[in-house]
Formats: sequence, C-alpha cells, structure tokens
Amino acid sequence: MRITIVDDHRLLSELLKLSLSEFDFIEAIHVYNSAENYLAHVEVIHADILIVDMIMPGVNGIDVIKHCRKIRKKSDLKILMLSTVIDTNSIREAFIAGANGYLCKDASIEELIKAIKFVHHEENKSYIGESIRDLLLQSQLFEAVKFSLSPREKELLNLICNGRTMKEVAADLALSKNTVQSYMKQLMRKMEVNRTPDLILKAIKYGLFHPSSIA
Repeated sequence: MRITIVDDHRLLSELLKLSLSEFDFIEAIHVYNSAENYLAHVEVIHADILIVDMIMPGVNGIDVIKHCRKIRKKSDLKILMLSTVIDTNSIREAFIAGANGYLCKDASIEELIKAIKFVHHEENKSYIGESIRDLLLQSQLFEAVKFSLSPREKELLNLICNGRTMKEVAADLALSKNTVQSYMKQLMRKMEVNRTPDLILKAIKYGLFHPSSIA
C-alpha cells in the first residue's frame, strides 16, 4: 500500500511517516508539507491512501479533496482527513467534498492503521474517528455520513434537488436514462425513501443540499 501525507506541520508529518513505516503492508510513504506542492505533483503521484490536514496556509484540506475528486484517475484514491478541527460543520464539509474518513489528531497510531485498512477495503463506507463519534451521535451529521453516497450519487442528488428531470439529468451527466434510473434507485435505497419529494426533504434535513443553491 502506498500512502501520501499532506500536512504543513513538518515535525508531525515526519513522526507520522516514521510510525507508519514500521508496518510491513505499507510499501511507500511520501510527505508534502504544503497543499500547493502536493497539487503540483498530484497527477503523477501513485498513492492508495491520502492523509490530509484540514487547516493549512493557502490551500486547505477541503480544497485538496475537491481537487482530487475532479481527477478521474484519482477516483480510487481513499482520503482520510486528520485534523484538530472537530466541529460538525467542518466534518460534514469534508465528507461532502469526498473524504472517506475523518480522525482527530489525538488518534493513536493503532486507530490510524485501523482507519487506513477500513477505507482501503470497504466500498461506500466512511470511517469516523473514535474521539468524535460521541459528538456526531448528538447531531444529525451522523445520519448524513452513514448514507455514504458516492461522488456520482451526490452529483445526482444535487441535480434532482435542483429540479432536474430524469431526461435532463441523463443529458447533464452524459449517461443513458436507464443508467440514471439505476443510480436513482440505489440513491433512494441508501437514503431509505421511496419518493423524490421525500428524497429532497431528507437531503435538506441532513445538510446534503441547501435550498439557497436552487438555480
């Protein structure tokens, strides 16, 4: 397994690299101490897991995730946010951007390894750090995260919430109508609804869509 670490804290990132290098299943570890430096090389970096900090000078961790998710050949990249920021809005933003997991920086190396293995092997599931689960359980964000929507499903959900028809969605995504309908069935199954109005209401309720963004 190949891991990339993006964190402006040099000492922490080097200590993290040293700790991870003790595990035999990890083949290579590369460290970038600025988001800009990482993004300048992202097209040629071959990594299975990206561990990224939330708060960095200039480009932040959320923007790094968004950039990676726009690159088609990075679709299989699993991303873990490792941060001191544990407010629900930041965590929600990270998952919506495309993070596969979120841990607080006080997590043990054992938990980090557990998270790395989890996101590497599990499809359509998100890892939530042990130290922030209680916080999430007290908010609706826990429900939003558990839906574990794929980037394509999030894209479909946004279009549906914006009032696009199945035909229009198919054209927007350059997919057949049958493929869009298949995605729609899967989306409704994940969000446990049977009707489009209920889907939209649930998306708004759990912060997956904001009515102010309606065109």
